[in-house]
Amino acid sequence: MSWLVHQRSACRLCGSSDMAEFLRLGDAPFTDDFVAPDQRGHEFAAPLSVWICRACWSAQTQHDVEVSEYYRDYNYSVAASPFAQRFMARLAQETMSRYGLGPGATVLEVGSGDGAQLAQFQARGARVLGFEPSADLCATSRVNGVPVSECLFDAQTAACIPAQLRPADAIVLTYTFDHLPEPLPFLEAVRGVLDPERGVLVIEVHDLEQIMRRRETCLFEHEHSVYLTRRSFRGLLERAGFELLTTRLLPDSERRGNSLLIAAGVRGTHHVPEPVYDGPAELDRWETYADFGDSVAESHDALRRYVHGARAAGRRLAGYGAGGRGVMTLAGTGLGPRDIAYLCDRSPHAHGLLAPASHVPICGPGRLAEDPVDEVIVFSYGYLDEIREQLAAELPVVPLLTSVLDLLRPAAAA
Repeated sequence: MSWLVHQRSACRLCGSSDMAEFLRLGDAPFTDDFVAPDQRGHEFAAPLSVWICRACWSAQTQHDVEVSEYYRDYNYSVAASPFAQRFMARLAQETMSRYGLGPGATVLEVGSGDGAQLAQFQARGARVLGFEPSADLCATSRVNGVPVSECLFDAQTAACIPAQLRPADAIVLTYTFDHLPEPLPFLEAVRGVLDPERGVLVIEVHDLEQIMRRRETCLFEHEHSVYLTRRSFRGLLERAGFELLTTRLLPDSERRGNSLLIAAGVRGTHHVPEPVYDGPAELDRWETYADFGDSVAESHDALRRYVHGARAAGRRLAGYGAGGRGVMTLAGTGLGPRDIAYLCDRSPHAHGLLAPASHVPICGPGRLAEDPVDEVIVFSYGYLDEIREQLAAELPVVPLLTSVLDLLRPAAAA
């Protein structure tokens, strides 16, 4: 498969040309581009760097990769996770109750995957429709009784929404919005579909403030175009004609990993906005981003030293989580099969394949019983408690489980 990479020279969100690169990560793969053993080394890889706009203080990439073919074969899903199921149920419940959406309300989801989130709205009486480019995930959604349109949602798609579903009472994007190459035109298109008085837009993205605090550079990916803070998200919403209603739709304990979860209404909405803390003023200073960029090499070195030290001591390591966090951490640190014996994941679509770039083999958790290790580095740290409980029920002996976040911080910064 050939990939076209297009370079940019201006901010995706405000159009300013005052852009500054603060992080360069070298060649990086796509997170879900798993490799057959006989195709090792033939996967996509391209330079990945992250920039800050010094006009609107939004972090972003300044390149686009043509991804329509990639998303057509995309298979990632968290529906098998009990924690994720609880999150989706609570998101549907809180959205409908807080914003007065009763039975018969219309809920649309962009990037609806296998329909698991929409199914929670549907179970509460909502009429639903998803938009999803992956053929396999669309097929699963339909089998589960959740209607879906197989496409990448854009301004043209918005015009094709059936009349009986317009205006929408809620539009939901969970970890999809930060994949959009053109966020502002997207929001403007959504504004035209949403009920202007009582409609609510619910978006979950990765929180740049948390990324920087945790040094979670694995979330910088070719698939992600923008990285937002509460402050920069508010500015973007206002430019698109929305009002930020809350950044506390669900408490931290009920959200996944690195989650900035917001609700917004069209400007002039009947919903009353809550007071929102925009975060520290340092996020609007170039030095903050320059210092973070300088710290990343030290952070990656800390993880490599830990892994190499374990190997030198005769200890054997595996990883857990073949999603973006696992794939990109291994690729960014240069760790491979000699360092990490294998990478466990409950999603079967990658079993028997290799992680892109690192070429660590991917398998089910049962491998831990068949081929024991001394320690498992958990890349999917947001599910750590769930993983521990599941392995305790399945394995005679559970190896030491260590969150990758604890290893990415040098001792002085921990």
